[in-house]
Amino acid sequence: MVFNIIGGIWYTCTGFIMELVELARSGLCLSPVGMGTAPMVTRVHGPERVDLVRRVVDLGVNWFDTARRYADAETVLGAALKGIRDRIIIVTKSGAHDPAMLTEHINESLRQLKTDYVDVFLFHGGGAVKNEAFGQVGGLLETVEDARRAGKIRFLGFSAHSEELACTAIEVESFDFAMVPANFISTRYIDGPFMDAARERDVTVFAMKPFGGGRIEAPRLCLNFLKQYPGLMPCVGVDRVDQMEENLRIWEDSAELNANDLREIDRIRNELDENFCRQCGYCLPCPQGVPIISMNLMEAWVKQLSPEALAGVHSGGVEKARECVECRECVEKCPYDLPIPELLKDGIELFERTTAEA
Repeated sequence: MVFNIIGGIWYTCTGFIMELVELARSGLCLSPVGMGTAPMVTRVHGPERVDLVRRVVDLGVNWFDTARRYADAETVLGAALKGIRDRIIIVTKSGAHDPAMLTEHINESLRQLKTDYVDVFLFHGGGAVKNEAFGQVGGLLETVEDARRAGKIRFLGFSAHSEELACTAIEVESFDFAMVPANFISTRYIDGPFMDAARERDVTVFAMKPFGGGRIEAPRLCLNFLKQYPGLMPCVGVDRVDQMEENLRIWEDSAELNANDLREIDRIRNELDENFCRQCGYCLPCPQGVPIISMNLMEAWVKQLSPEALAGVHSGGVEKARECVECRECVEKCPYDLPIPELLKDGIELFERTTAEA
């Protein structure tokens, strides 16, 4: 790998000259676009995954998002970053709601990543913030603060799929980073009070699902839309290096959205909006235990996972979805009036059709 950093510019060996973004609150310098590792570990196999990460670094990307839940993504990342760890920002997450389990997750992440520290640690899903043990003595927040004082973590934050939860978590003084869904269909975080609070506190916001979890197949429109929001940093999951290369070229060559772009965005919105799950969670809990959000994202899972991985990860959720009695309680609670029972049937049918190929 051939790269150097001079005066905030990341010079690469592949033709990209990436200007790093210096973050006011943390002081970290990040490439404007980062890589998510979930698609990589489900669609790429063997040593090709390590090679993919290294080639993405060559393009100028210097931060990678992973998590305990992403299969062996941490292990792959640890192998790929050997010898250049000090030049890379690692973001990882844990959904633990128990202090002892949280400590175990932090230590296991360090072992798998082959590093002494994680740059940014996020509470995965943010639900831990509402846990009664979060702020107590010996609780979850104190646990990660202890890990930070021990040098195992540099900065803290959360990811969230609920706007209400995100607005609560953004008030935690210890948090320097947040990760929320953001695209031109799901704009409630970046156009609402959450983003105002993040800017006021200088909290860096990572944009997950910038392509709607793979449902919006228009990278130029997606990235140019997000670039309208200063300080918002897209985290893009890829399984091929040419995908990231395209994303970076779009970001470098970005232009304001013109009238044709806005018409195309409206067309895509109208096409997807009727059945587009924003993952807000207001439909939950389901009386039958159906994982509604996961089922509503079946189209995205099909794009991200191999048929074998899809069957392994989501067969249990599909079986629960078959137990739907169409009480329509979820429809009444959904703020977007989605026809959820019908979407569940669509998800089951798509799962069956896809996994039949496995």
